[in-house]
Amino acid sequence: MKYCPQCNKQFNEPWLSFCSDDGTPLITQMTPPADPNWDPQIRDTKVKDPSEQETQWFTREPPVAGGWIAPDERPPMAPGAWQPPQPPYQVRTTQPSQALALCSMIVAICGLVFGGCLGPVPGIVAVVLGLMALAQIKKSPDKVGGKPFAMAGVIIGGLTIAFYVLLLLWILAAIAFG
Repeated sequence: MKYCPQCNKQFNEPWLSFCSDDGTPLITQMTPPADPNWDPQIRDTKVKDPSEQETQWFTREPPVAGGWIAPDERPPMAPGAWQPPQPPYQVRTTQPSQALALCSMIVAICGLVFGGCLGPVPGIVAVVLGLMALAQIKKSPDKVGGKPFAMAGVIIGGLTIAFYVLLLLWILAAIAFG
């Protein structure tokens, strides 16, 4: 039996350790308190022998290992120390090199944006770098990565070259027919 020293409320639940009214830590008492308002109906007296009535409030002998324990006599389950949850298992892999592929894409985008200054040269460089990166990726995919970057560099570089080829054809057509 446990009781609150602040409000003298008694609790039968073995898992409680604080008073539900005021939060004061409960005190475990082996014998009934001297309080005149104490209710003896917490646990029925099983023994009528006067020699054992004095000790009926003591804790009982621990049960035999593997034996049945009444739910109200089980010790409270004390949780262990809190530990953060473990992250899911992840295989550590090294990031493959993608320098040529990334360089191809960057040169292609810069050639598209600043193409008026350098003409089709950045597009040609982007296509060459992208094709070299794709060849390396095909040869050893476990060591070299970045296939999307290389594809983007080849496509954007090809569009830049196609634009300048069409521009050259338009200028030649204008001179010839013009």
